[in-house]
Amino acid sequence: MTIYYFDKITNDHKFLGGKGFTLGLMKNAGFPVPDGLVLTEPPTDDEWNDIFSWWTKSAFPKIAIRSSAVGEDSGEHSFAGQNSTYLNINSESGIKSSVNNCFLSMHKKSSALYREHFLNEKSSDAKMNVVLQVMVEPKFSGVFFSVDPRTNEEKWIVEAIEGLGEDLVSGKKTPWHFEHNKVETTNLFNLKEVVNAGVSIRNFFDYQIDMEWAIDQNNKFQVLQARPITALSGKSEEKRFISDELNRLMKTYSSDTLWDGSTFSEWGAPPSELTFSIWKKAFSKNQAFSKALQKLGYIGIDKELSNETHSVLEKIFNRPYINISMLAPLYFGPMPYRFEDKNGPQLKFDFSKMNIKTVLLTPLTIARMIRVSFHLSTQRKEWLSECNRELTIFSGHSFRVSDNQYYQKFSNEDLFKIFEQETRAFYSDHLIWPLVLVTLIQSTTQSLKTLLKNVLSEKEIEQKINHWLGVGLHSVTMDMNREYAEASNDLQQRTHFLHKYGHRGPGELELSNPRWLELGKNSFFKINKVEKKTVTEKSDIVVEEIRQLKTYKAQVIEKEWLLLREMLELREKWKMSLLSPYSHIRYIALEIAKRNDIQNDIFWLTDEEILKKDFNRPLAQIRKHKMELSKAIYLPTVVSLFSLEKILNKKESKTITSFTGEALSPGLVFGEVRVVNNVENINTEDWPENTILVAESTDPGWTGLFLKSKAIVVEKGGVLSHCAIVAREMSLPAVSGIKQCHFRFKDGDKIWVDGNNGRISLA
Repeated sequence: MTIYYFDKITNDHKFLGGKGFTLGLMKNAGFPVPDGLVLTEPPTDDEWNDIFSWWTKSAFPKIAIRSSAVGEDSGEHSFAGQNSTYLNINSESGIKSSVNNCFLSMHKKSSALYREHFLNEKSSDAKMNVVLQVMVEPKFSGVFFSVDPRTNEEKWIVEAIEGLGEDLVSGKKTPWHFEHNKVETTNLFNLKEVVNAGVSIRNFFDYQIDMEWAIDQNNKFQVLQARPITALSGKSEEKRFISDELNRLMKTYSSDTLWDGSTFSEWGAPPSELTFSIWKKAFSKNQAFSKALQKLGYIGIDKELSNETHSVLEKIFNRPYINISMLAPLYFGPMPYRFEDKNGPQLKFDFSKMNIKTVLLTPLTIARMIRVSFHLSTQRKEWLSECNRELTIFSGHSFRVSDNQYYQKFSNEDLFKIFEQETRAFYSDHLIWPLVLVTLIQSTTQSLKTLLKNVLSEKEIEQKINHWLGVGLHSVTMDMNREYAEASNDLQQRTHFLHKYGHRGPGELELSNPRWLELGKNSFFKINKVEKKTVTEKSDIVVEEIRQLKTYKAQVIEKEWLLLREMLELREKWKMSLLSPYSHIRYIALEIAKRNDIQNDIFWLTDEEILKKDFNRPLAQIRKHKMELSKAIYLPTVVSLFSLEKILNKKESKTITSFTGEALSPGLVFGEVRVVNNVENINTEDWPENTILVAESTDPGWTGLFLKSKAIVVEKGGVLSHCAIVAREMSLPAVSGIKQCHFRFKDGDKIWVDGNNGRISLA
């Protein structure tokens, strides 16, 4: 049977999907639900006759046609906006085409990716149903929440507007707002009737609900839809998480502890437990970070940290931060200084750290500082040459097959053995030279700025270096972006692209995220050929501009620039090679998870727990839930324990129409915001021509979205970040440092992006 009329639906019809099933139950229970039916498949000719007969008997009303897929409108997943909706359909041909299009919407890219990501289900395997319901011509429309969805408090909330409810959902109209114990009456409509119906439906289903309703032109109340409220953890649970984390930090650290998160700005969301456990080890004793410091002449971690398992990489509200309060002695040894947050971490003399040890060792410390500084200014070319040689060796020795199913043939014993080998090699050896490069890039950038200090103003220096980075680099990431665009437009190029770059993908530093190889055809976005961006080689322009500077230091400035350019391009090459063995850590973990029936929960276990076969799924799920809570918490790039509570509880007291951040890429664009929190679930086909991409952070895996955008606004990422480099390569204005931009702005906002001055202005 294909057709199920509302008044025939019972508890045996859960297969009709959340929307159709609940509407039928409410209709049968006597609630004022407009008449309708549910289709489980596209109708046959005879069934179309039955549908149009029902429509005729109903006096040819306008019809609303919506999806009702299995799993949709559940307590876990709303599928909001993933499938198509058609309103005010008033002809047989319109009903036919809308029904057919609604069935097809299951296979839209956004819907397919949403389903695959959250339900681990292909759209081709999913069951789609379509609801046809008599439209209400509303005088008022609104929504009723049986509890406050923001805080999970036991109080109802009603919001209402005049006219069609779609304008409320889309945010086009500002609604009237009513709350229990605050506003319980109005002259607009019978608020008590709305509340009583909502409470009754909540009691009928025995779960907290979100109910859509309308009052027609005859003042008759109608229930249009009811579903479980998703994400009911709310602010109350978040507050407990904040309180517990603050207590932990205050018990563990001194009040002057300072953390810096800039190193890991590409991790937009809090990392999974597996990802963090591996990177944490890289910053512990005898591992990659310490070895990198020692290669450059610093002391390293080994002599200064007594705890074998301790790391300078720590979790602060589930975000990765470097404890920079510990870094000074790791570089130079005991010294009477501490870090302060003065527009970035700065060393300051600390009398309280004066003791016999620091007094006696200070001359040695100063001598070491002078020696390292001298080496950084004179030996960078040698280190760079060695880094190039090491990359050649690494690329040859670290070859991995382009097959995410490769590990199916391994025995259990060999699978765990190679997992240990791959993780250990990554945190102990693979990261050494990339971390050396990071230090050299920081040192060389600072040297270049110092040389330009008496030639240009501070603002001009930032703009000039940004300009040089934009026109003077040619990285492997740039080549990858070009080939991605070609593969998006040419099906024959996709196999080649996936073979060459399949080990990378959106959010690639996070092991729980799939690689392009796994996503296959879903890796690619539809890109019009006129939108394809190419960049020509202009590196000589930078050298010409430097030689035109009116300073005797031009030759030295040119030398510094050429070193910086080589370092940045080499960093991109290292990342390209490094992510190949890194992707295989994910593939091995997935095979272990498959054999032990723990699915993606494996990413919420540490590497040591996996090796011990301690597959504690409840613990993994608790960790994942805490990570979800921490997504809504904002922390600045540099944070101190002393100011942490104040920062977290800070409220905006006035309306802000402009924001100032850091200019990443020059240009000026007016456009329409599209906020992206998860690149896997984005459908760019409906993006406007002047889209401005807003996100917490991006990485090279966001190539498809960059190609569809005119400007980029991010919270995290500096002028040397991958986001900045890609934006400049594509001539996209970009600004970072806009706090909580992915929460402040919403889709459809019109803004100016001034990439020259790092300014965002609301239109």
